[in-house]
Amino acid sequence: MIRIILRLLDRVLLSLPLVLVALLALGSYWMLRTAPALDKDQLPRPPDHTPDYVLEKFSAQKFDTNGRLTLFMQGESAQRLPDSEWVEVQKFSMRATDAQGQVKHASADLGVSSYDSKEFELRGKVRLLQEAKPAGNSPRLEISGEFLHFFADLDRIESNKPVQLLHGRQQFNADSMVYNGIERSLQLDGRVRAILLSESPVP
Repeated sequence: MIRIILRLLDRVLLSLPLVLVALLALGSYWMLRTAPALDKDQLPRPPDHTPDYVLEKFSAQKFDTNGRLTLFMQGESAQRLPDSEWVEVQKFSMRATDAQGQVKHASADLGVSSYDSKEFELRGKVRLLQEAKPAGNSPRLEISGEFLHFFADLDRIESNKPVQLLHGRQQFNADSMVYNGIERSLQLDGRVRAILLSESPVP
């Protein structure tokens, strides 16, 4: 009798691994069946460089709280890429007026604007013109080149490519620049050339 019991015990012990594997398989199957389905919209999507909209003969206006026009922007077309927070405008042109009445005009082959119109990148045949201040304490400023990075709120203009500046009757050429309108400072780097003339020409 003892031998029969020992043989049964041996068979149970030998079959135990198979029973455990079967239980694990059943548990895995049950977890897959009861787990909530993964929403396809939650899957990370690869970068999409296809515009989600394109506007022809694009124009946009921005007003302040008093209803005063502060920004007018237009171009041949505008598009936004889903993986970008910027709007690209072909044949870009812009007219902006700040709270002090300072007027800026800008044009470029391509203008890239942030959604809040506080930051712009201008590329290709860039020209930015800042009219003389109404008070007369700041002369006309014109900057031209192939690239400008303009921060409207900070009145800051940067470029890491060659530029030409006309400030009143002064002319500057440089490989790169940083202009700060609030601090009224200008930093020119690289090969710098300047033509300095008196602001009041002698008759």
